[in-house]
Amino acid sequence: MNNLNDSLPDLMRRVTDDLEPESPDLVERGIQRGVTLRRRRTALLSLSGAGAALATAGIIIGGSQLFAGNPAAPVAGSPSTAPSTSTSAPGSPATAPVSAPGTPADTLNRLRRLLPQELKQSSANAGYRHNMHHAEVVVDDGRGASLLTVNVVTTKPNPGCEGLHGSCTVRPDGSVITSYANESIFPYDASKNPWGIKNTVVEIFYPDGRLISIYNYNAPKQIGVRNTRANTLFSVQELTALATSDQWAFPKETDGPLRAPGNGKPTVPLAQTQQTLRSVLPSGLQFTRPETWGGGTNGFNGVSYVVNDGKGAARVEVLVQYETPVTKCTGEGPQNCEVRADGAVVGWSKNEPTYSDERQSLNGVVANRVELHYPDGRMITMTSYNGPQEKDARHTRSKPVFSTDQLLELAGKPGWKFPGTGKK
Repeated sequence: MNNLNDSLPDLMRRVTDDLEPESPDLVERGIQRGVTLRRRRTALLSLSGAGAALATAGIIIGGSQLFAGNPAAPVAGSPSTAPSTSTSAPGSPATAPVSAPGTPADTLNRLRRLLPQELKQSSANAGYRHNMHHAEVVVDDGRGASLLTVNVVTTKPNPGCEGLHGSCTVRPDGSVITSYANESIFPYDASKNPWGIKNTVVEIFYPDGRLISIYNYNAPKQIGVRNTRANTLFSVQELTALATSDQWAFPKETDGPLRAPGNGKPTVPLAQTQQTLRSVLPSGLQFTRPETWGGGTNGFNGVSYVVNDGKGAARVEVLVQYETPVTKCTGEGPQNCEVRADGAVVGWSKNEPTYSDERQSLNGVVANRVELHYPDGRMITMTSYNGPQEKDARHTRSKPVFSTDQLLELAGKPGWKFPGTGKK
């Protein structure tokens, strides 16, 4: 961007003084559909009531309802108020925010105040995404429209860089900042992104559980429209400056009308979900390397096995949880989506590569994935790989063990129990 003024340049000067160099040793964790990112996104959704993974996501999480509730937002395209110049040094934002949490509309107002006044703003909107405050606005510097979104939430603290996509740094105050620039929103297969849409992302995880995610796109929408500029309007440094402003107010875990979709529903032991997975799979398989994640009061259960039908060992995994009901296809999640006659939303993707670079030709691991969203909020996703793990291992067979049709049949079996948080 050129000629930035008001609050953003001041933030930029402060934040670039403290930015640490990106680590060349960080391993790409996968985006959008990577298992690790899906786990983080799902955990955030369950803990805060959030992908994602993006969520990261662009991350992140699959098929979540875009806006729940409709808090008042400024009229699209209305002039922003004078931007605030109050900032804090990026190494010290672990202190409490200066203002009350407010509403998603307040978050939108804060976002618009921090933007340079010469940018044209339109299509402003705000709402709750689960327990997150979500705000978005389309901005244009005369070189093309660019969607800018922000999510703020308070959840359990992130322990470090493990499982986060992109460049990641643990700062002296204990906060974790992760970012990536101008990545395709569907990096695994260019044919899935005919619009040429890219995003640049900055996320900051604070030691006290506050999380802010800022996404910028080179198009006026996240998906489904042609890009309007070659790259995103904002750089990583500019988004970092926005994210580290002390003007953001983070909702408490108890704030918001969509507190924890799994609240009021009993937990389900991870061992039970694991046994259900084993029982619904065909007989004659060899089962090894059981794995679990989530469970307890987290509100989601994830389990997996490496199975072998005599043609090669391959991972199969399932995630079950309650979510804010999904009623339509949103452009997030798997490549294909349909709404069934019973109101369930079904998504599926075939042969998704697990890397977007030369490592894909080396390891050759692909996945079939399905998601089943019931009208009452139950959600199950199943993934089948053609190798024993998603990353860092070579494929063992030409195709995943199960097709998407088979996965949908397995996901629809009546034996699944969907875990809640065990909280009222």
